[in-house]
Amino acid sequence: MNFKFLWRKNDVLTPTEAASRRKVYTFLICLICSSLFWLFTKLSQDNQADYTRMVRFAGSPEGQLGVSQSDSLVTFTLESAGIRLIWARFFMPRELLRFRTEDLPVIRQNGKSLAYITSGDIATRIEESMEGRARVSLVRPDTVFLEMAPSADKLLPVVLRADISFGNRYEQYGEINIEPDSINVTGPAVVLDTLRALYTEHWEVQNLRRTTDRQLRVLPPPNIQSFEMEENQVRVRVPVEEFTEASIQLPIEVVCPEGVEEQDLRLFPGHVTVNYMVSFRDFRTISEGMFRAVVNCPGTDNDGRLQVHLESHPSFVRIISHRPEYVEYIIME
Repeated sequence: MNFKFLWRKNDVLTPTEAASRRKVYTFLICLICSSLFWLFTKLSQDNQADYTRMVRFAGSPEGQLGVSQSDSLVTFTLESAGIRLIWARFFMPRELLRFRTEDLPVIRQNGKSLAYITSGDIATRIEESMEGRARVSLVRPDTVFLEMAPSADKLLPVVLRADISFGNRYEQYGEINIEPDSINVTGPAVVLDTLRALYTEHWEVQNLRRTTDRQLRVLPPPNIQSFEMEENQVRVRVPVEEFTEASIQLPIEVVCPEGVEEQDLRLFPGHVTVNYMVSFRDFRTISEGMFRAVVNCPGTDNDGRLQVHLESHPSFVRIISHRPEYVEYIIME
């Protein structure tokens, strides 16, 4: 049969085509109504379906923390009318199985304190949420345990994890500041004893040319439950200044160990040139008295030369080199 008449306008239909169209429409309406009636009947009948939900524990008795959980997921079979099962599939709260730890019974097993919930506790919680219109069966696993352990507090330093590079002629000026530099944490005592520091998320920055501030997350130690930090972010400041290369000429001092008779030496050469990097901010503050170059008194095992040591220099400069590294000497009578 050609059904093109279903899409043609009424004013161009023949009487036979108009009658056929009415019959098709009547059939479709009856089909839809019967299908809806069948679906309503099916959804009104009792059925069953399996569901999975996460078990969570909240709160802890004073001085105790949960350190490990035997199972985090439970599976259960829900028996109810089909329409309620569909509702449960899409609208059952995800946080339905959250239990307060301080309200749970505790047993001792192999020297450990274990709080626990049973399949009956889980079934009761779910059935109450369904207002008694569903029955829970076949809860798996039968019991969920939470191991309890003494809690403790500890102040841990924060360590920056970063890859930082600077623009040409720019360098870090002083220490990187982390605020706060330490964070108080609470967790299982047996775990805190093994921790030495907390670490920030990794920060990568290139071609820094100015002092930069950044908020970074502090990462909790991996695989530790019931771990709390007073702060979960720190502010990091990287001080940056423009630097320039400079040099200074210093006299070389002769230093003899205690108990060794000082000798009258003449050094060749008697001065050393020190090349260093310094910020423009500090360039004019540099003076010869801030540096000290020395050689040690000659012993019996030297080869006629003495090594020059740069014993002190300002903390805000970076030494590039000093020349010469060795000097010759003669002992004056």
